Amino acid sequence: MPSTSVDLARLQTETRNPRTTTIDRVSTEELCRILHQEDCLIPAAIEPCLPEIAKAINALSERVRKGGRVFYIGAGTSGRLGVLDASEIPPTYSAPANQFIALIAGGDYALRNAKEGAEDDRAAAKTDLDECNVNSAVDSVIGIASSGRTPYVLGGLEYARSIGCCTVGIVCVQPSAVGTENNVDYLISAVTGPESVTGSTRMKAGTATKLVLNMISTGIMIKLGKTYGNLMVDLKATNVKLQQRAKNIIRIIAGHRCQYSDDDLDAIIVACCGSTKLATVVIALEVSVSEAKSRLERNKGILAQVFAEAEGEQIPAHNDANSVVLCVDAGGDKLQGRHFLQGRGHRHWDRGAITSIGLEACLSAISDAIQQATDACAATKGRHFQTVGFSAVWVGIAGYDRPTLKPLIDSGLAKLLNLTVGTRLDVTTDIDLLPVLSASQQDVDSSIVLVAGTGSVSMSFKRTNNGFVRTSRVGGWGYLLGDDGSGYGIGREAVRLALRASDVCRMRKDAGTTFQPMPQLADAVFKFFKEQFPEAQPEDLLSTIMVPSSTAQHPVRDAVMDRTSRIAGVAKIVLSMAGANEDADRIIASGAASLAELATTLASSQGIDASRASLVLAGGLMQDERYRTRVIDSIEKSGYKFRHVEVVDQPAMNGARFLLESLERH
Repeated sequence: MPSTSVDLARLQTETRNPRTTTIDRVSTEELCRILHQEDCLIPAAIEPCLPEIAKAINALSERVRKGGRVFYIGAGTSGRLGVLDASEIPPTYSAPANQFIALIAGGDYALRNAKEGAEDDRAAAKTDLDECNVNSAVDSVIGIASSGRTPYVLGGLEYARSIGCCTVGIVCVQPSAVGTENNVDYLISAVTGPESVTGSTRMKAGTATKLVLNMISTGIMIKLGKTYGNLMVDLKATNVKLQQRAKNIIRIIAGHRCQYSDDDLDAIIVACCGSTKLATVVIALEVSVSEAKSRLERNKGILAQVFAEAEGEQIPAHNDANSVVLCVDAGGDKLQGRHFLQGRGHRHWDRGAITSIGLEACLSAISDAIQQATDACAATKGRHFQTVGFSAVWVGIAGYDRPTLKPLIDSGLAKLLNLTVGTRLDVTTDIDLLPVLSASQQDVDSSIVLVAGTGSVSMSFKRTNNGFVRTSRVGGWGYLLGDDGSGYGIGREAVRLALRASDVCRMRKDAGTTFQPMPQLADAVFKFFKEQFPEAQPEDLLSTIMVPSSTAQHPVRDAVMDRTSRIAGVAKIVLSMAGANEDADRIIASGAASLAELATTLASSQGIDASRASLVLAGGLMQDERYRTRVIDSIEKSGYKFRHVEVVDQPAMNGARFLLESLERH
């Protein structure tokens, strides 16, 4: 039998936390602040585990779909968290009472009382599992041990693995005995570091464990069709609160098809044996209860697939008489969805870029944007977007031109929208949305798009029968090599000026020479960072910029992206001082000249006749009139006066209009 002896002092959860050594001597408010700052580190510890958590969810959901059960095994706090999560699944998702089973070392008595020595009995978990008649073909076992070395958990995982169960380990240390014994198919190591109170794993480690367990059980339920979007469609209306929630859900999903009173809905729900999901199908598709049951069974209980099947059959309940088009702008800094019906549009925007937040997160943001746009449109209000028959969809997504990402994006969007790429669904880069603003201008043969946001890039386009096709690009090298004239480029120059001024002041102070006031722009930069990061040392600007803060709004953001956004944020200070400060004017002029060079380089190399071309300006910086004017002036001084200059602030709106016009032409 493998040894379970471990030097506890070497475990991350048992080491002393240098940031909390004074918690017994500070004010109560400061105590709370210290504890909160430690808790803010927890999401960052879970972030690297997401791929492994996703694999575990996929594996376990398939086994549960076949009738399998999920066993949680743990001791002390870990065991209690397992009991909590397992006990909440049945009432939340109408899951069978024995689908998630929690076993705690020492039995039910240990839930409320400490049972000394229970966790050290390595053989006890086998006994507990045997009493549940484990079916290794479909059952799964999740071992929970913050320390990664609890004998009860190690023994249970060893036994479960030996009989062929799927096994998952959740620990808060690395390396761990759970990992070295190699009895888990999926190891989730959320390393939360030293506890605020040394060894008290009910704190950070316990919180991380609960988050992971919530994610796994919720993910499994979603995969099994227990939700529709984020609606809890599989609930049983067993009390007054749930009865009202069920009726609200049905009205949201069925939309205009649900014209029933509360009493009528109650009767339908009763006829559907209290099943909200079944009642939704009956009402939304206008079918009998037996037909609704058949459709759900045929689609494994997944409501979205039921509606997708109905859409494929062209059932009237899910087609609109009028043309509905959708355009989504999933750019590097924001995600916008425009959903049109008869020329009326509605917007939702949120953070989203596949290159910075990943494919799954980006698709989730796109899904949310589309749903909110669908809800805002009068003719589709209350419908789930997957039940709407879009006449045309255009998704412009940052990073789409990367060969490794393109097939993954195509597959994800096709599944999300129940459409085939190339048939009612077009996918391009987000920048390809920009030149369509010039589509109605017949005196234009080509277009140059100049984007200046956090970064900068320029692209050229040639008119075709179907709009514009990209011909070349320049810039877009990223913050290390380029992005001159962008928010980052302007912010970088202002920060450099502030750092130089700080060095001069320090040297003068050390030399005892006459004090000289800091330049106005440099002083504004220091004040900006002090307001953003009040915990930072005012004289240590470089560290404030370069070192991610534990109290930042997005503590899990990649450190490079964090620094880039911090520096880009300084651009608004420079722009606000332009015209009244020589340093700001110099930086702005240099940035405008850099952007102008991008556009003129394209025009020159592509042989573009500016008198027959449009200049399209986009990105956050181009919304500033003073900066935009300087860029245009710099371009014209280089000998290029474009026939039209367009400023784009709503790319998705323009794309949606273009789709509508294309439908009308054909």
